[in-house]
This record gives sequence, C-alpha cells and structure tokens, in this order.
Amino acid sequence: MRSFTRATALGALAGRAFGTVHHMFSGVFSGTDIYAIEFDDEANTLTLANSIVSEASSSKWIAIDERKQNIYVGNNAQYDSYTITNSTGLDYSGTVEMSSNCSNANYIIASTASPYVVFGAPYSTGCPANMMSVDSTGSLTGIIANATYDSNAGIHGLALSADNQFLYSADDIGNAIWVHSVNITSGEIAEVQYLAAPTSANPRHMVVHPLGNYAYVVFEEASAIGVYSRDTTTGELTYTNTSYSLLPSTYSNTSSYWADEVQFSVSTNGTPSYMYAATRSRTTTIPGYVSAFSIDTSTGAIIEQLFLTETTGSGGSANSVTAAPFGEEYFAITDSGSSFVEVWMITANGTSSATGKAVAHLDLTSGPSDAVWFD
Repeated sequence: MRSFTRATALGALAGRAFGTVHHMFSGVFSGTDIYAIEFDDEANTLTLANSIVSEASSSKWIAIDERKQNIYVGNNAQYDSYTITNSTGLDYSGTVEMSSNCSNANYIIASTASPYVVFGAPYSTGCPANMMSVDSTGSLTGIIANATYDSNAGIHGLALSADNQFLYSADDIGNAIWVHSVNITSGEIAEVQYLAAPTSANPRHMVVHPLGNYAYVVFEEASAIGVYSRDTTTGELTYTNTSYSLLPSTYSNTSSYWADEVQFSVSTNGTPSYMYAATRSRTTTIPGYVSAFSIDTSTGAIIEQLFLTETTGSGGSANSVTAAPFGEEYFAITDSGSSFVEVWMITANGTSSATGKAVAHLDLTSGPSDAVWFD
C-alpha cells in the first residue's frame, strides 16, 4: 500500500502558480436568478459577472454535465435545462415535468458517459428518483425510468458509481440508503439493496469514491460522515461502524446543527487526495463547520481528518461545498442563510498541520443553494 502522510498532502500545496480567472454558476433558494461568478486565483477575488433570469421560481439545486455544455436545475415539480453559451451565460433549452403526485425537485446529478442521462430526486415522501434522457446537445427530453422506494422514503441526495452502473440514494426521511443498478444506455433501473442507517443518522448526501471501494455518507441529524465499504461487483454497501464527527468533540448541543454536504477534490488522475464536508447551524447568528479529510489515493480510504473549523457565516439551509477543478486544495462554499459565496483553501500551517480558510468572499442578493464550477 502506498504510504501517504499529512506532510505528503501538504507538500502538494507548494509551488503552484495560477494567475487565472475561473468561473462558476450558483442556483438560489428564492428568486429566479442563476448567478455567474468569477474567481481570480491570483488576486483572490470573487466577482458577480452575471445574474441570469431563469425559468425557475427557485433553483434549489443545480448540476453541470460532464462536457460542460449544460446546466440542470431542480424547479418545483419539474427539471429545467440550460445551454452554457459562454463562461457567464446560459440559455433556457427545455423542461421535463415529473409525475403529478410528486414535487419539490431537489437534488440533480448527471452521468459521466454517453448518453449522458441525468438523475433527479424530488424530496417528497414515497416519490421515485427520475432518470432523464437528453438530446445531442445535452438538453433534457424526458423521463425514461424511475428508481423506486417504499412509501416511507424521502430521498434528498443521489450519487453514481464511477462506471455509471449503480445509483445510490440518501433517504433522509426514511433513514436509509438505497442502491439501484442502472443501465444508462437501455434506461433500465433495478433495486439492489435497502440498507437501514444507524438510529437518528438521517442520510442526506453521499459520494462514491472513484476506485469504488468506499462510499461516504452525510448523516444530517448526527452531523457526521459515515464510512461504508462497497462491493465493486454487486455495488452493495456495508456500514463499517466508523464515522467522523463534523462538530467539535466538546459539543453537547448537537441538535443545533445539521450536516449538509460532502465532495471529493478534483484530481487530474481521477484519484482525489481530499474530501470536503460541511455542517450547518440552525441559527443564523451561529457559524457552521467545514472539514477536510486526506484520502489514500490507492484505496480511497480516509487517512485522517485534517481540520474542522468554523465557517464565516451561519450555513443556513445550505452550507454546500464544491471542489474546484483547477487545484485540489480549493473549494467553494455557499451560505444561504447569510447570502454569500466564498472560496476556501487548505493551507499549510508550518510543516506538519493543515487548516482551512476563506480566501475570497462575495455577497449576493438571494441565498445561494449550491455552486458548480465551469472552469
């Protein structure tokens, strides 16, 4: 097994030269805007480049496709698609409506291989997740299959295996995880596994490591990351009885917080060195927390929790982290409670420790949901 230490991870931060302006899009919880935002990594500044009036009354969650040609938006009882015209521009291209008894389109993700189907989940009890087809340009065209659950389920987050053969659903209301096999070419979906989560965990969002050995799940109520081993053949998960708190160990008032998001850093070779996670405060005057983990690039296992530090705002309904594609130590945070977006980075503190800090801040008119990086 490859040896990987904290010093190795921090060594990757040295010697970087950027001097580039990068772009991201962010949805909002209330209002019709989708924000186009620029980050200058030399000046460490964030700038609102464009407020795009969308078809949505609220874009609760947005996703970007693998080819960086389309943005997909959850919009009440429908999913909308937008063509990316340039780094700060979008054109509305189509809508897919979900079944009449479901609404509250919440989480949305795109597959990473042709035919580039899109998956969406309404956060409504007993409603299925939807597999949607796209045309040659990537615009949404229709629902082609559903991942079904029991009547007690309420899916908040989705994840795909790296080979796009398994769909994972975080059942926040039903306190469980569901696994479905998917064929993105034929449009077939079949249930593989129902796995109850630990008592009072409430899975919210999750990720599957690209190597396929592990899945990491945000336990919203417990404010923790749960570690699951994964069978790379069957796709089934097994809880390892290991979790990492997203709150300081001295905290007893855990009911004042609720964990939000987890994401891997973006690596050029497909094996991320870091994983980021955040938890929110339920009170707008009290900060949330953000954490980073070092990841073994040969196995996908967590090596250690590098830091756990307060955010600069409340977290509100969203305290979402989004890894940057231009440097593994960079990530964005949206704060819906205090209506801003920030860019953070892992910084070396001396030679043997790490911390995270905000390096750029942008106040916005409406509370942002999540951000996706364009470049």
